[in-house]
Amino acid sequence: MKSAAFAVGVFLAVYAILYYQTSWNTKPVFEKAPNTQISFAEAISVDDQSLAASSGITLADYNVWAKQYGLTGAKAKLNADPDGDGLPNYLEYIHGTDPTKADTDGDGFSDKQEITNGYDPAASGDVRPAVEISIAKIGVVAPMVWSANDNEKDQLADLAIGVAHFPQTSSPGQNGNMIISGHSSNYIWAKGSYNYIFKGLNNLQPGDMVDVKTVQQNGKIITFRYKISEKFTAAPDDARIFDDSGSSTLTLSTCWPLGTNLRRLIVKADLVQ
Repeated sequence: MKSAAFAVGVFLAVYAILYYQTSWNTKPVFEKAPNTQISFAEAISVDDQSLAASSGITLADYNVWAKQYGLTGAKAKLNADPDGDGLPNYLEYIHGTDPTKADTDGDGFSDKQEITNGYDPAASGDVRPAVEISIAKIGVVAPMVWSANDNEKDQLADLAIGVAHFPQTSSPGQNGNMIISGHSSNYIWAKGSYNYIFKGLNNLQPGDMVDVKTVQQNGKIITFRYKISEKFTAAPDDARIFDDSGSSTLTLSTCWPLGTNLRRLIVKADLVQ
């Protein structure tokens, strides 16, 4: 009996050590930063009617808004850019920014620069919009944390309170690769409400949808929809994880198989325009 108990004890000790070694480092490893991001505004060039339909804009409400800022004629068109900040009127309308001022909040950065790099264009200073990730098929609803850096300690702290946006990757709705990681499993004693948030990621298939909702301080809510295009497992440093095709893509990453950190389960999705 003693030898059996001793064997069980050794097995549990070895399992705990292996689990610690394979599960502690939860973040993906990236070898290079993505390419310079291009604004989503530059990806669309269509007529007013089809643009209004695709963006969910009511032209009547838009026209009222344009008149409030004194926009008439060519300057009032959805694709016009009267303040020359590179952000067309329809995006100024959606974000609630001033189409006659290149820098609505007066913090030294243009509205386009702030949106492109994931900052709130209507809030002065180093302010990010709140972001929520929703995947209806697997019941995921979680806040996205704007990770400040990629060191292990800070990443683990971020993952305890949501899913983590990997630094220097693209922002919601912008061209480039936006990489978000989340736990698939964790220690039973680990604190946090999101220790298993991505455990069902393997149940997703091409064609399933992921919603990324941003909320600015001015109350503007913008939801970007991504359609899943592929799913695969890979080594933590696989180039496909951080590949940037130049279009607007979303990469969801989690440790796999469950209870280990041996590989990454990767889900790729493309922005629905």
